[in-house]
Amino acid sequence: MNLSLQYYLTRLLIILLPFPNFLHAQTVEKDLSGKWGFQTDLMDFRRGSLSPRYNHRLQAEIDLPGTTDDYQIGYKSPYRHIDRLTRKYEYMGPAWYQRDIEIPADWKGKRIFLYFERTHWLSSVYVDTKEVSKIDYISVPHNHDLTAFVHPGKTHRITICIDNRFQYSTHKWNHAHTEFTQINWNGILGEMKLLAVDPIYIEDLQIYPDISENSIRVKLQLNNTLKQQIKGRAEFTIDGQDYHLQKDILVSSTDSVAFLETKIFLGKKVKQWNEFHPNLYTLKCKLKTAHDTMEYEHEKVSTFGMRQVIQGKNHVLLNNRKLHLRGNVENAVFPKTGYAPVDDVSWERIMLLMKEYGLNHLRFHSWCPPKAAFRMADKHGIYFQVEMPMWGKDAEPDNDRYNFFRREMQAILKEYGNHPSFVLYCNGNEITGNFDFIEELTAGGRSVDPRHLYSGSTARTRVKSDQYYVSQQTNKGDVKVYEGLPSTDWDRNTASDVDVPVISHESGQRCVYPNFEEITKYADSPVEPRNFEVFRELLDKNGMLDQAGDFFRASGALTVLEYKAVIEALLRSSKSAGFQLLSLNDFPGQGYAPVGLLDPFWDSKGLVRPEKFRESCGPTVALLRYDKSAYFNSETFQGKAEVYNYSTGAIRNAHPKWWLTDASGRILKKGTLKTQTIANDSVSPIGSFSIPLNGVSAQQKLTVHLSINNSVKNSWDIWVYPKHKQLMQSTDEVRYTEVYDEAAQKQLAEGKTVVLCPLPRNLKGRKSVFHNHFWNPIMFAWHPMTIGCLLQENAPVFANFTTAYHTDWQWWDILNEAKVIEMDGAPQALRPFIQVIDAYDNNQKLGIGFEAKVNGGKLLVLAVDTKKDLDKRPATQQLLYSIDRYVKGDGFSPQVEVEESFIKSFLKK
Repeated sequence: MNLSLQYYLTRLLIILLPFPNFLHAQTVEKDLSGKWGFQTDLMDFRRGSLSPRYNHRLQAEIDLPGTTDDYQIGYKSPYRHIDRLTRKYEYMGPAWYQRDIEIPADWKGKRIFLYFERTHWLSSVYVDTKEVSKIDYISVPHNHDLTAFVHPGKTHRITICIDNRFQYSTHKWNHAHTEFTQINWNGILGEMKLLAVDPIYIEDLQIYPDISENSIRVKLQLNNTLKQQIKGRAEFTIDGQDYHLQKDILVSSTDSVAFLETKIFLGKKVKQWNEFHPNLYTLKCKLKTAHDTMEYEHEKVSTFGMRQVIQGKNHVLLNNRKLHLRGNVENAVFPKTGYAPVDDVSWERIMLLMKEYGLNHLRFHSWCPPKAAFRMADKHGIYFQVEMPMWGKDAEPDNDRYNFFRREMQAILKEYGNHPSFVLYCNGNEITGNFDFIEELTAGGRSVDPRHLYSGSTARTRVKSDQYYVSQQTNKGDVKVYEGLPSTDWDRNTASDVDVPVISHESGQRCVYPNFEEITKYADSPVEPRNFEVFRELLDKNGMLDQAGDFFRASGALTVLEYKAVIEALLRSSKSAGFQLLSLNDFPGQGYAPVGLLDPFWDSKGLVRPEKFRESCGPTVALLRYDKSAYFNSETFQGKAEVYNYSTGAIRNAHPKWWLTDASGRILKKGTLKTQTIANDSVSPIGSFSIPLNGVSAQQKLTVHLSINNSVKNSWDIWVYPKHKQLMQSTDEVRYTEVYDEAAQKQLAEGKTVVLCPLPRNLKGRKSVFHNHFWNPIMFAWHPMTIGCLLQENAPVFANFTTAYHTDWQWWDILNEAKVIEMDGAPQALRPFIQVIDAYDNNQKLGIGFEAKVNGGKLLVLAVDTKKDLDKRPATQQLLYSIDRYVKGDGFSPQVEVEESFIKSFLKK
């Protein structure tokens, strides 16, 4: 205790002695929700005109909490933005809110505050005609001190100016204030109230758990506005499930600001907090003080969890155990309201969806969520990465901007620091500029609040104080995984093994064609997907509107495959600290990126069931390494089994087994691996197995299954084909050719069949790729801007080639050696049997394989290289075999006629 007194230079006396009882709670609140006077002020004239002669009542009314968009205030936008949702009514500028408020007479002697849970961006408070306070935090509540300007027993005209213009020269894409995700709203959200507290009150309460001794260190800041000697007692009450503890300490101080620190031992019954057991405790501190004959009281309450986070070699350590972060990026996408919700119900839905899809981590990309998000993450065990509204060039020299970020970071740590879900802090996204400033922020955060790990920036320059790193790459190579491969025997271990834990930045990002049925979901929203209307009209103009749903389903199925491959690659990476998907839900900004399995409303797109998704993404996942997905039946499938286990404990007496099934589910072969204990907090090899494929006589899709104790299951599709040596053999009736020459034209003129297989280098058109486009084709307009394939799975051309309606891994050796033909000149009725889906902002008809009538004959075009390494391309061989059987049979009868000029249009001379 003497050391504590010396540390605080006798400013605070703490004595563990009994103290007499005090009066009941002295804090009172006045709810300010409801009708307010209102007026817009686009040109900002009113601010300079306020005077006693101008103290008039505002002319309109508005209900608060709320935003101007809720009441269709502002400029009615006639535009259809292509790169984002369109805000129906745009308003950016000062807006004024006003109410005459009687200050209760019994508030005399109290401190009086005006509290707004969240505003956007600058709030200025006028009492009568005098501006008395302004606050420009974007991430935390605004709490205006009105004590010196209002008089208990008197009615004051309180006028609030909310200015949603950019107060500093910050990046226009940060998600705290932008038109690209949540809108640049003007208003007040959540709690709005007057608070009256006694003159001696708790300004701040911070809780620092120590799991090694089951204790907490509590730091209080006490404000003594009397500035005279006060004595009193701080009563601490800690409650949890089947837990109760009390501790009192005496307080004595003469300073206007005093700092109290005490340690409270919680005992052996206290439980730790993590994703599996989110045990929460409530600490209530009641401050009872007295001066002369007056008695004062103030109470502050905070939730906390017994958890400690530290930096490990390759992982974040929570309570001394490795975490592997299976994350999603939250980009402030809330089209229903236009702003981040402040209620528990909305955020609880998101946390439960995270759990439902096997995720345990949420990164808030360039913004900080409201306290309801933290409450629900605390409750359900989700680990947060919180960021400031900082992006891009925001670190370039600008003292006003720098000071804003300094204040903002400190406010975030103070407001949300007690939440156990607040595990990681980062300044912002992909920052450039002065990294000495970024180091200053990062080091400063570490020194102020060691309850979190800190990082300077995502995906950009490292700083000295980094405790983790979110990036696409390190100095050892790529840690990003944006797409999968038809093999799984690879990982990101080497590149992840650096001096701090590395989290893969914005993993996934493969486009899904827009679902135009979503348009109706925006009827009551402040935004509309008018870009969808443009895309749909373009598709209609190009004669393919009837295929919109098929494009959505086929591209979405490919994205599901990609996410499985991406996530499993990062789960196999035992030295990776985790990943952050971009994104589980669609991102409707920056060019509109429909990359999610959920839509912008966090509703399922119907592409994959959560339980199926969890087979590849969850605390325990069965993994399999193998070399390829397409085989000749003379080969042997070799599998190396692993288990990713970051669950509550090791799996003891584990019984791994594998089996091979056909399309009907019939088991063809099966086996077991040795019974063993599978370690926790690691990725463990558990054995290997081989499956000779020589018993598979017919071409087909098979599925390899792996399970642990019949509870942890996963599966992978492979394709097995016989070898074909005699392919593309011409006959009198069927001519195979790489060129459209006189012989081919003569064959058609005679009413016979031509199979035209030009080498890709001799074709005009686009590059063929397996993957669907990255992020979105508007922001990343790189070639070829395609979104998978729509395949006519039931067409007779595929009678001997097993395929679904969408691209799958057997198409790898076909599509990577092909060319995409632009088919603008073809009749609308002509639909390719291998149809490539164009970017939704272009919607051109594209194909790799189609059939047509030409000059009285029958033509099949296949824009695939049929020469290169054909002995190593089992799927290409089988496709050619299926085409050969088709064109030489009675069923080949193209129905759509095309002009010869169209054929010549895509051939190089």
